[in-house]
Amino acid sequence: MDAYIILLTTASQASIPEIIVRALEDESVYHFGRLLNSPQVAELVEIEQFAQYGRLLELFSFGVLNDYKTAAAQLPQLSPQQLNKLKHLTLVTLASNEKVLHYDRLIAELDCSSEQEMEDLVIESIYKNILMAKLDQKRRLVEVDFTVGRDVRKQDLPDIFAKLEAWSNTCEEALEKISADIETVNAEAAAKLDDSRNFTNTLQELRSNHVMAAAEGLPRSDSQYESSEYQREAQRVGADAS
Repeated sequence: MDAYIILLTTASQASIPEIIVRALEDESVYHFGRLLNSPQVAELVEIEQFAQYGRLLELFSFGVLNDYKTAAAQLPQLSPQQLNKLKHLTLVTLASNEKVLHYDRLIAELDCSSEQEMEDLVIESIYKNILMAKLDQKRRLVEVDFTVGRDVRKQDLPDIFAKLEAWSNTCEEALEKISADIETVNAEAAAKLDDSRNFTNTLQELRSNHVMAAAEGLPRSDSQYESSEYQREAQRVGADAS
């Protein structure tokens, strides 16, 4: 697109339509907003005889094949290359809105005469890196993984910003919940560690008392700490500590 923007800076008004047509037929160009919003094109389309080229750029920037069918009388006739590109862009729009597309719908929306023609359009779009998808011929579905974005109308920006803000708020809420869960888990782990340390300290104190009692020739008293359950628990804590 940069090359066409540069051409506009030195082009005469009469030659701008040819630059637009060349850009629309360029197989590497799928975004036309910069061309549409350029001062040269904005000035050109104010002239009645060239207004159709502004509408043509709007079609390729924002529209789909059905839009062309509806407004064909107000637009220049599309070349085969332009028509094929508009079908690619229509496919991108459909794939942006739905991640699973049925063959029958695509055949209708892309005005294809056969499944093979529709599949060829999908494959072409994949090779042009404007779409990532898988063809499921058995179920007659196109499963979409990714599409490039299309040009955006200025009046659509508030809605896009609102969606982005809602997405950001959702992310913040999720992060807050994750942080709270982490704090809970850490607190529980710390409490368990404290319990384990307290038990170990108590056990060591009792052992020291028993050793001192034995050294002084005092009888060892029976207590809950002599039980087999206590001994097993002591062994468990020692294993955990190691």
